[in-house]
Amino acid sequence: MQRERLKLEGEEILSTLRRIQLQLECAQSAFEDVTDESLIDSYIYEIIALQKKYEYFLRAAKKMGLTNGVQRRAI
Repeated sequence: MQRERLKLEGEEILSTLRRIQLQLECAQSAFEDVTDESLIDSYIYEIIALQKKYEYFLRAAKKMGLTNGVQRRAI
C-alpha cells in the first residue's frame, strides 16, 4: 500500500515537471515574440515563477530518487 502511494506520488511529480517544462517553453517563446513593455515584464515574472516551481518539484523528485531522465533547466 505504501509503495503504491509512493509510486503514484512519484509519477505525479514527474508529470508535473514535464508540464512545467512545457509551460516554460511556451512562456519563453512568447517572451521572444512580444514588444510591449508590460507584456515583457509579465513574461519575465512568469518565467521566474515557473523556474522556481520547477526547482521545487525537481528537489522533491531527487528526494524520492526519481531524477533519472529529469534535467535541471537552465535559467
